[in-house]
Amino acid sequence: MTARSRASGGATLVAAVVFVAAGCGDLPPPPAVTPVPSSRAARDDSDAWNGVPRGASSLADLDMNALRASPWSRALVTGGFVEDREERRRVFGYDVFNDADRIVVAGFEGAGGTTQIVVVVGRFDAARVGQAFASATPGAVAPRWRDCPIWEGGGRAVTVLPSGRTLVQGTPETARAAIDAAWGVVPDARGGPLGALARDVDAESHRPAVTLALLVTDEVRARASGIVDVPPDLRRGAARVDLGPDIELSAVAVFDDDARASTAARLWTGALRELAQNRMLRIMGLGPLVDGITLDPEGARVHGRLRIPEDKREALAERVLLLLQAVARQRGQGAPQP
Repeated sequence: MTARSRASGGATLVAAVVFVAAGCGDLPPPPAVTPVPSSRAARDDSDAWNGVPRGASSLADLDMNALRASPWSRALVTGGFVEDREERRRVFGYDVFNDADRIVVAGFEGAGGTTQIVVVVGRFDAARVGQAFASATPGAVAPRWRDCPIWEGGGRAVTVLPSGRTLVQGTPETARAAIDAAWGVVPDARGGPLGALARDVDAESHRPAVTLALLVTDEVRARASGIVDVPPDLRRGAARVDLGPDIELSAVAVFDDDARASTAARLWTGALRELAQNRMLRIMGLGPLVDGITLDPEGARVHGRLRIPEDKREALAERVLLLLQAVARQRGQGAPQP
């Protein structure tokens, strides 16, 4: 496999995940949460989910160790952007590609706007992170919340929990909410609907490289309008990506009842057949990839699966790279000229 195809394969995977994760940032902020008695005797930031309040409505969980280890993504995660490593450490106080073991991006919605929390588990020097934030943020202040310093300014905030293994980025409000969740002052996401979705795809007992979970709210439907058809009775969904020799993707969509799930599976299967016959996909050799997706209704759920074998990796990387280049050219031609 060429270096370019390895990088493009990794870029394709990580770009897709980052796209979904970034979408979490388009969600409104969480409503006020009434503190509840802690189920923990002390702070616990041993798991990134512990820093996500239960009010989250979407979540993307990336296992950076798995992404670094996989030939599907290693070239991007460990080799990509090497020349920018010291610059990232200077600007952020750490390097996400090397210092992070796990990244969770959670989105919230409510009436007041949009926000997100990013919880990063790894190895951090709090003083270095704080100095980097203060250098990049004129007027930054450093109050404390519980026993954590929080650097904040310009509507942004970052904190490193006392263990030095968990960093949280968000707004001043969401950074405090994350600390509260880690302390058990408010319930965390694991015990809520997103945690149930993660268990639906077995992401707790056997953690994948990537986990995605989403509650389908009215706001989600509004953002999807004109881009993708979201069934009115689809309530929530989750997906996992496993990176072994093959890529294995599995997903579950939850509906109001059995009949609606069965109808959706039938409609989606027909749409996939039509997509697989798309002339551009056939020219690019990507039709068989779409053909490989299976959809199976089970009660009020629809299970989707796709496996991409190891021997398809190089060809897929090259073809996806060409497709992305074609899309970029088309956008460039349509962009206004200076």
